[in-house]
Amino acid sequence: MKDFLLLLQLEMENKALKILFIPNWKVAHLKKDDTALQAPDKYVTGMPYWFFKHFKGQPTVDVLDIGQENWWRKVEHKIKFYIYQPIKAFLRRNNYDVVMSHGAQSGLVYELLASFARKRPLHVMFDIGGLNGARINKYETPLIKFALRKSPIIIVHASRQLEFYKEYYPTLYEKAHFVPFGTDFEYFNAQCTMPNARLTRECCEKLLLSVGYAKRDYHTLCEAWKRSDVGNYKLKIVGNDSLSMQYKDCPSIEFSSRIPIADLMTLTSCAAAVVVPLPEYCYSYGQMTILQSMAMGKPMIVTRTTSTCDYIDDASGVITVEPEDINAMSQAIEKMCSLSADGLKQMGESNQVHVKSHFNEKQMAEKIEDIITKYIHK
Repeated sequence: MKDFLLLLQLEMENKALKILFIPNWKVAHLKKDDTALQAPDKYVTGMPYWFFKHFKGQPTVDVLDIGQENWWRKVEHKIKFYIYQPIKAFLRRNNYDVVMSHGAQSGLVYELLASFARKRPLHVMFDIGGLNGARINKYETPLIKFALRKSPIIIVHASRQLEFYKEYYPTLYEKAHFVPFGTDFEYFNAQCTMPNARLTRECCEKLLLSVGYAKRDYHTLCEAWKRSDVGNYKLKIVGNDSLSMQYKDCPSIEFSSRIPIADLMTLTSCAAAVVVPLPEYCYSYGQMTILQSMAMGKPMIVTRTTSTCDYIDDASGVITVEPEDINAMSQAIEKMCSLSADGLKQMGESNQVHVKSHFNEKQMAEKIEDIITKYIHK
């Protein structure tokens, strides 16, 4: 009998897992690969999805995204939670060993539904936005605690979030894990050698680039730029042009709305450095931009926040500043603009080594797989 049970346990441990992945974004389902799309945004028939390609166990992964924009999606945007997708995931849950939600917008509703079910697969929830934007109030917090009362496995990409859990969600703290975000180093490193001829002339100018639509402190950046001695450098802000009128009298600052990913890659590869100015929030944001730019060999100026300190504190190719500190940002800009081409290159190469060694996609995948293995066989 003991031998039979041992064989049964070994068979279970060696069985390839079936995982349902429910991200809070739209994923393109393709029959043929499209290299213009980043890995999280595409599910290619016959190819492993995103970081799951690094799992040693080679799981079967199905992706259930948020679906097409429609009237129901407008309702979900207003309430800031997805409803239809988690319901579909709940109805399909028994076909899988693991349900993995990426973002509390999807994960909270799924977990609430699953908490009433007798049979429920392991639920792993990536908490990117601090459950509810890291807000604590007497109305919303008790509802979140009730939805998560069965304690799903939680993964965060900022270590300071664990302190937030310990203080405000102590029952979830024991199952909350910090896993550093990892980028596809090979993919973004390869973009350095793939210039777009249409943008070459523009990119040949001395340029500091800042990218991002939301959760960027462009006010601090622009004010710091105005008071800095930047020589013939220009600052280009891509993704948010809301301050364009306010700084229309500053010709060295250029604003642009969102541009195609291929053009953005070219801008990044040709820029002298990348600036990521951030406000302080107690959750993850800006990490993809930082690591992808570092993988492309860019020197960086980055605000040190809850989201970034794990990734930049030991990076010699990054100049760090504190949040909303215009003087510090100005000094960082002047320092970056005063560097020689060799100095910039050395910082960029240091950042590439830093990302490849500590924050690559394979390392992230291995840690996630270890967490799943730990709980799936309990």
